[in-house]
Amino acid sequence: MKKIKIIFINIFSSGSLLAISAVFADHASPAFETGAAGAIMTTPGATLPKGEVVFGSAVQFIDYDEIPDARLEALGAADEDVHSVGSLLQVTISAAYGLSDNLTLGASLPYVERHDIREAHNDMGTGEAELAGDSKGMGDLTLFTQYRFFNNDVQDVALLAGIKTPTGGTDERELEGGLFEAEQQPGSGSWDPFIGLAANHNLGRFGLSANVLYTFVTEGVQDTDLGDLFNYNLAASYRAYRPSGGHSHHNHAHALGLIDYVDLSLELNGTMRERKEINDEEEFHSGGHTLLLSPGVRIGLGHQWSVYTSVGIPLVNDLNGEQSETDYRVIGGFSFLF
Repeated sequence: MKKIKIIFINIFSSGSLLAISAVFADHASPAFETGAAGAIMTTPGATLPKGEVVFGSAVQFIDYDEIPDARLEALGAADEDVHSVGSLLQVTISAAYGLSDNLTLGASLPYVERHDIREAHNDMGTGEAELAGDSKGMGDLTLFTQYRFFNNDVQDVALLAGIKTPTGGTDERELEGGLFEAEQQPGSGSWDPFIGLAANHNLGRFGLSANVLYTFVTEGVQDTDLGDLFNYNLAASYRAYRPSGGHSHHNHAHALGLIDYVDLSLELNGTMRERKEINDEEEFHSGGHTLLLSPGVRIGLGHQWSVYTSVGIPLVNDLNGEQSETDYRVIGGFSFLF
């Protein structure tokens, strides 16, 4: 059976290789497809074959439980720096190239929108819930590599590494004219290297994959360090459909360009973030741990196209202080093999 090697996107990235999750910040989250039953956000250890190029795009939408106005007013009266966000929309494009059978290079770039940003404000001792507006713009370009150092017929293990570059917008302004704070900007203004591991184990129609990634976040715009990130993903997947006769080019389904496979997946996508620091002072209402349970489906169309969707439901929303918690996440996208 010929395997289809496809890369596709995540993130609150993405997610995912570089599962630098958009739950906390605006970063891309591309992922690799091995051709076996595969997940949406979890990166397996398999790499692209030498010379292959893939392109992908994905949309990620996160709905947040907004902080009520009355609570923001009380926090404003206490001079607490707290923000509420209604939703986040991230559209990411990504491309990757198989430099060798064991080494894949790639890049991803997100466009980010945060909607209905409100903030606690102190007006001469009186607390207010002030509408700051929406923040929109290009996010930070991420460059990544995946080096596979172990593989056999059923297993792959790879090293993940790369860097998020400060190319995104950092000058978005609130309705009143002031700059949005660093965490609401599309870009962070920081150089953030990351490193991690990815692995997969294929069992016929079943597959298991996992990856971990640690991002060393540095100080960026407005003297702000948004806090180091640790991402972890675990997925079980099942190839629910494949046409009779395998993947032969003489197969009638392929001749018509119809469905090549259908993969069902169930994932755990976790993100832990340290508290942010402004001018080396730690902010209480920042950082924490989010864990999503994410069922998904991916459909292969011929030997080149893949479309997919996933819904993330929070199991853990353990955030520090007062923050907008994730209500749900929806991801949809496609990838194309050149």
